[in-house]
Amino acid sequence: MSRPALALAVLTVVGACNDPAPPAQPTLSDASRKSKYRTVLQFLENPAALDETWARCRNDPGGIGDTPECRNAGHAKERIMMLGRERAIQSLRN
Repeated sequence: MSRPALALAVLTVVGACNDPAPPAQPTLSDASRKSKYRTVLQFLENPAALDETWARCRNDPGGIGDTPECRNAGHAKERIMMLGRERAIQSLRN
């Protein structure tokens, strides 16, 4: 067998071994996505929920710490530190 033919045969076999594309992830509608986690504004308006969520997120940064709710709680904490609670709420409402 010639080298080009051998190379073509190897490429064909290797190409056939690829895994099929993973199934498409189902997309969530905006309404169902919003109901799953609180927004930055909701955390700013509810300090108790922010403190409770932020404590859970800091306790498990490799697990739940990278969820949308934890990221939103982190952003709320940052906005409070930069602007104060009232100004942070006003900046998000406008």
